[in-house]
Amino acid sequence: MSEPSGIGHAYGMARPKTVVLEQLPAPAKLYARALSGVMKRGRPAQLPALRLVRPAAMLDPAAIERYARVCGFIPEHGVPLTFPHLLAFPLHLVMLTDAAFPWPALGLVHLANHVRLRRSLAYNEILRVEVEFGALLRHDKGQAFVLHTRLYRRGEAVWDGDSVYLKRGVAPVGDPLAALEIHRDALQRMARWQLPAQLGRDYAHASGDYNPIHLTMLSAKAFGFPRAIAHGMWTLARSAAALQPPKPLAEALVSAEFKLPMLLPGDASLWTTMPATAAAAVAPTTTRDLEVRDAAGEKPHLRGRFQWTTL
Repeated sequence: MSEPSGIGHAYGMARPKTVVLEQLPAPAKLYARALSGVMKRGRPAQLPALRLVRPAAMLDPAAIERYARVCGFIPEHGVPLTFPHLLAFPLHLVMLTDAAFPWPALGLVHLANHVRLRRSLAYNEILRVEVEFGALLRHDKGQAFVLHTRLYRRGEAVWDGDSVYLKRGVAPVGDPLAALEIHRDALQRMARWQLPAQLGRDYAHASGDYNPIHLTMLSAKAFGFPRAIAHGMWTLARSAAALQPPKPLAEALVSAEFKLPMLLPGDASLWTTMPATAAAAVAPTTTRDLEVRDAAGEKPHLRGRFQWTTL
């Protein structure tokens, strides 16, 4: 499977300092740090040379079941492709609230996410999680940057995640952020979703992502939204769940760009191409381009591509 485009590695950055976190900070402490950093003054666009390591994170069946129920995965899928992001998310918050990080964590825009499953995963496995900053990338609305995540099982890399964020209003440096090119004209509507008002809170309880823009109308209005919006990672997970056949994945690659915010409550529609299957030595690889749009099928909320092979 091809690597996702537009995601580079950091350059001009010192060798990262590795910090091992045997215990994660309490979520309340992390969000307090995020809130206290709202008034952080802008600094030059230089990312901390820091690598955080969580040495033993379990693929807990109960946590996976809660996540799967909210995102639409079924038991036949096994460990959801996007679930390992949750193991890294607390480390992302630590990185984004670090004193050396140049901007406030709240107010960053999640532009894109790229996930690669290298090896199949199983319940109760213990994984090592590593997170570090990647490249600075140019964007027409400010400075984009990458957070790299990699998960290891007994020393073998099994899962990668690249989260791309944007700080608006900053003069950008770095290579341009490449856009994902998909076959939009070939997309057909596959499903329509009704999104309840509590979806943001449900996903927050399952994922640990309590960003206030997703929780209530009041907390979302404080950040300029008319009401709460769905998590981008929920939209990505729900799309993957809808497209994945009822089998566990052997390998997979999903790349997604987050477009217009999806207001809650609301309606959305999933658009996708017909499966394109390529022969392989071991198992065929299936590729689907996709978009999540509004109910009318006009405004895009997410644009992506999903490639996979099953066990």
